[in-house]
Amino acid sequence: MMNFVMKDNFKDTYDFEVRLATMNEITNLSGYLAKKKWGNYKKTKNSLGVKTTRKEAVDFIKKEKTIILQLIGDKVLVQEYKKFDISIFVFNYIQEHDTNMILSMTFRVLQTKRGMEKLEADDAIFDLNRLKRRSYHKRKSKSGRHDRPKDESVQKAIEIREYLRVNPDENRDRVCHEFGLSKTTYYRTLKWLEHRRN
Repeated sequence: MMNFVMKDNFKDTYDFEVRLATMNEITNLSGYLAKKKWGNYKKTKNSLGVKTTRKEAVDFIKKEKTIILQLIGDKVLVQEYKKFDISIFVFNYIQEHDTNMILSMTFRVLQTKRGMEKLEADDAIFDLNRLKRRSYHKRKSKSGRHDRPKDESVQKAIEIREYLRVNPDENRDRVCHEFGLSKTTYYRTLKWLEHRRN
């Protein structure tokens, strides 16, 4: 039989604390998410044989960071395991989906001494000793299309929709390309989100 540590005992065992993130931590988090987006976008461009410039990277990351900060807001929960110098940031993208309907998607990012990593919904058990020594949490890659889009696709689709709402004259295909999401995945994800409200 497995022994479960009660949450009340986490303080002694892990020097555990649940708190709100500081504005500096939220800025760093949005910076990480924006840079990750840039990395995906750059890969897409490189695969097409198109080179990117430093100015393009700076502009892209700055714009992305602004959008992400608007979606996250100033309330990010931190689950901190101080003995291992490991934290999990939990945040929502909250947006009006339609009249009297709110879209609320929860995301998580793991932070260790070696950096940050986005977590998927099925990342639920963490070996703190191993995480302490590794730069990221390795997962087996999943193949095949699922009914539910990946968290990253949902996140990008929400950000694209928000960006297009703020910039209605922008070309939708170009924006999808810049965000590193195919037009097909964008529309499929929007359709999935649309069905969630029915």
